[in-house]
Amino acid sequence: MSAAITSFSFFSVITIIIISLYPELLDPNRNLSKIDDYVVFIATSTFLIVSISLISSYGTDDMEYIFQALNYLFSGKNPYLANYYPYSVGPTYLINGKIASTFVYPPFSFLVYIPFYLLIRLTSAPGYYINIVNVIFDIILIILIYLEGRKKQDPLAVLSVIFLYLLTAIAIPPFYGVNSVIPATFLLISYLRDDKWGGVSLGIASSFIQLSWLALPFILIYKLKNSKISKIKNYLLYFILTIIIINLPFVILNYKAFLYNIFTTDINTIPVGALGLTVINYAGVYQLEPWFFTFSESVVSIFLIYIYYRFFEILKQSIWIYPMIISWFMWRTLTEYFFLWIPLLFVTIYKMDYKLPSIKINIRKDIGVPLFILLTLLLSVGVYAHETYISTNPLKILNVQPLGKQPYSAILVEVKNLGNKPLNITLVRVSLPNNLNMVWNFTYTLIPPNSSSILFAYAPYYNETINSTVFTVEVYSYYYFATYKVNVSNIS
Repeated sequence: MSAAITSFSFFSVITIIIISLYPELLDPNRNLSKIDDYVVFIATSTFLIVSISLISSYGTDDMEYIFQALNYLFSGKNPYLANYYPYSVGPTYLINGKIASTFVYPPFSFLVYIPFYLLIRLTSAPGYYINIVNVIFDIILIILIYLEGRKKQDPLAVLSVIFLYLLTAIAIPPFYGVNSVIPATFLLISYLRDDKWGGVSLGIASSFIQLSWLALPFILIYKLKNSKISKIKNYLLYFILTIIIINLPFVILNYKAFLYNIFTTDINTIPVGALGLTVINYAGVYQLEPWFFTFSESVVSIFLIYIYYRFFEILKQSIWIYPMIISWFMWRTLTEYFFLWIPLLFVTIYKMDYKLPSIKINIRKDIGVPLFILLTLLLSVGVYAHETYISTNPLKILNVQPLGKQPYSAILVEVKNLGNKPLNITLVRVSLPNNLNMVWNFTYTLIPPNSSSILFAYAPYYNETINSTVFTVEVYSYYYFATYKVNVSNIS
């Protein structure tokens, strides 16, 4: 995060200097000129230099696992059968208390890095420099967006470049192991092109990360409704061929491991996110069964697909809004799940025709009834999922006592087992406003039925200590968890 803030601060200064030297950039009625290209070049060069200079670690376990997957691949091993461990970054924790140790992304998520991986091995450079690929794709994505704005002679095109560099630097920093700009780049190409390269790009995006699948039905509807049949056939052919070419070798190697890893859901991981439905769940405001998130994501997807198809002539350029909405209902809603789609929205703005066609809409039949069915389903099933969870959840935190002085590095947690079976505690998480994923070590505890026990939890690293008077403690027993908010000033 400090690297992202440094990049954001430095780039903000450059932005202020550029606008000060060329205030005409803010004029919405001006014509684009060579000056705009120079500004984009300066902004891009600055972003590239600053980003590369800030690469000092993998940043995320995703990037470290990608490098390990390539190590396995070039050692003749199947990446989907191997065990992984994050040696230099924080892990992703599972609800059973273990860490995620398998590779769960489609093959192109590591295949795209092969050229740079070989260069790193050849030069004996640190493996984390693989993040340079993310930075390069960030630049490609933003330049493609700028070129679309330039075609339309949109005077705000250059400002969108500056804004997007700032956005990616702080929200989805590619130099810090967030690689969502790569599938976003291929999704953009698949949207812009109707030829074989569009189909290939869609296949690549779908073979990079499962999040791309959220956009798949909307892109296909867009192409089917907006392109000639001959082009669509070619587009779909190359899309399917790309999927087969990238994925089939790993299916043949071991189809069970491949399919299990790729089609696994997030409900085995601890819920985390700063946005979305999951926030009210893991904050303890309204706890829900994990399967409800899969259910709600599915029914909302069906509803949005219907809306987009039914009102395509009006909504066709709103294509990227729907995956963003669906993301809101996921079990894990990391920042990049939302910000992945924001750069793509700029292109739809450039392509939008503000003279909308007139179509007949029966508000009650076409929108009211489907919306009523959706809300009824979500509310009724949501209440059932909540009541089921609450009635079967055996966990209750009675008290939390911080030990020592700030920053607190250890706590005592009194936990009660409300059930009639022994309760195994699998994980303890401490949350602060600026850090929602501090998993602490703790003494193994098996609580007898209808009894309470005190467990000792402690921070594994100094940077995960509590330097706050208000914090939240969560205790897990697999997917059941209890929440307790601590205010140290109220503790006698």
